[in-house]
Amino acid sequence: MSNKWRIDFTNLSDQARRYESRGQIYIVDAPPPPGYAASVPAITSSSKGNLKNKKDVQPIEKDQETLKIKKAWDAALSPGKNIPMNAFMLWMSGNGVQIFSVMITGMLFFQPIKALMGIDSVFERYESPKTRQLLIWPKLVYVALQLLTMALGLYKCSSMGLLPTATSDWLAFMEPKQVIEYSI
Repeated sequence: MSNKWRIDFTNLSDQARRYESRGQIYIVDAPPPPGYAASVPAITSSSKGNLKNKKDVQPIEKDQETLKIKKAWDAALSPGKNIPMNAFMLWMSGNGVQIFSVMITGMLFFQPIKALMGIDSVFERYESPKTRQLLIWPKLVYVALQLLTMALGLYKCSSMGLLPTATSDWLAFMEPKQVIEYSI
């Protein structure tokens, strides 16, 4: 009794193992599923097992460089994904000066500073001679998002009253008025 969903791969002919995609003929154990696009070919009949052809390697290197830039953008945008969570934590901590709200506000300053000090270690795995110039924009976005996180911490300090924004906060540094005349 044969099952219609079962395929015996051991008895496939060469014709069943061969398929064509983008003008090249591929030989594999089974044909690819519908909608599958091979980005890295396995063994082609044109290269006859030699994958170090210049024609085959050049598109693969270009794809790797493109992938590195995409991953660099993912790393650059990752601090932006934490901003809504940090804003919610700040809202939940309230505007009073308590230990919890001060610790969360301190975290909003120290984590971005630590991340900005290690920006080269974040992007070093994506750097190559060809991608060095293209990594400037992801690095700038990364720095901007870290500064935005620090600005969120500054806003929280202001709402707690810890920033000297009023003139009464600076009275200790002002000269007292000189009285010119007295009335008796």
